[in-house]
Amino acid sequence: MKKTSKGEKISAAMKGRKLTEEHKEKLSKAKLGKARAESTKEKIKKTLLGQKIDTLKQDHPLILKTHNSRSHLTAENVKEIRDLYTNAKSNSIRKLAKEFNVSRHTIHSIVTYRTWNQL
Repeated sequence: MKKTSKGEKISAAMKGRKLTEEHKEKLSKAKLGKARAESTKEKIKKTLLGQKIDTLKQDHPLILKTHNSRSHLTAENVKEIRDLYTNAKSNSIRKLAKEFNVSRHTIHSIVTYRTWNQL
């Protein structure tokens, strides 16, 4: 029988439970203003990207804008976003979204190659 850690036991016990709106609000207020350590930020980044983290740290090719004609970003912007996110430790999706004036979802989609992928 596999030994489960304390965190895994808690996770299994909490599976399927829904938080009330009041509880969600209290949790968000409790976390407000807390700065995360660099190691924590790296763990979050690895969690968000999953298995793709190993393939992302490479030179990102330019992709022509003709594939995404309605985009607010240019191919140079996309290349810069990927380079900044994967190669600089202090850059987060939130910071890049604010810098390029797009949503966090857009930045995440670009970094994970869901949009602006090589055709």
